[in-house]
Amino acid sequence: MNENSRQHASLPDCGMRPLVENYGSMRIVGGVDAQPGAWPWLVSIQVPSRTGHRHSCGGTLLNEMWVLTAAHCFKAMRRTVPKWRIIVGGYQLSELSDEVQIRSVKSYIEHEKYNPRTEANDIALIELNLPVKYDDFVQPACLPVTTMNIPSMRPCYISGWGVMAENSIETADILQEAKVNQIDIKRCNSSKWYNGVIRNYNLCAGYEEGGIDSCQGDSGGPLMCLDKATSKYYVIGVTSWGRGCAQSQNPGVYSNTKYFLKWILGKVTPSSSLLKSLVQSIREKNLLQ
Repeated sequence: MNENSRQHASLPDCGMRPLVENYGSMRIVGGVDAQPGAWPWLVSIQVPSRTGHRHSCGGTLLNEMWVLTAAHCFKAMRRTVPKWRIIVGGYQLSELSDEVQIRSVKSYIEHEKYNPRTEANDIALIELNLPVKYDDFVQPACLPVTTMNIPSMRPCYISGWGVMAENSIETADILQEAKVNQIDIKRCNSSKWYNGVIRNYNLCAGYEEGGIDSCQGDSGGPLMCLDKATSKYYVIGVTSWGRGCAQSQNPGVYSNTKYFLKWILGKVTPSSSLLKSLVQSIREKNLLQ
């Protein structure tokens, strides 16, 4: 067993998808209905509305108590955070199944250097009021360690309940997913694309010709890619921003979780054996940069 394999093997259980062990490749804007339980770490962050609660952002379950999301999800609705609810294990938001676990926000942490004007360091954490219980529909996500070769990971997927057309204001009721390609940062930053505004804490994913992309309401949700060495999907990005939705040469822009790994692990309380094992594993191998 080589050193890289030992590092992968020592990581705790994460990224488990009990209901879709042999998940086939299938083709948000341009997405399709996901299977129930396909992405058991995906959560719906919901804000109060006149009719109850409405989906606002996506998020990724890291352990029993913590959710990873985008800092810009707090921009307009910060005052209502005590009334937010977090839907864990959801699929169809209008008819929540018995498997769904509903939590509220105990606290939240935005990145100290988050810039709402430029969306720099667009990453945040939510601490739940009560721990969730893992089952077929609720599982923690894997985060990439610093030794992983992120550009080589494929296939990649995005998933969420965001709007399914650029000019729409109505979010999806059933969880959507779409396969996307990682796009080289230099290409994404070229003059006909984003013209230099992409930074080293970003990733780009989508298609040059457009047609499939994350959109409003998908913010904070995960960009997930398969690591062939472990046969697991890793959350490599947090949905941040983009010009329009599914436009050519304007792919989705994501906060790079590998770049922010030290920040995430420094903020998240290791309340579970999962995160304690992850932190210990990384510290032992001096993988934190």
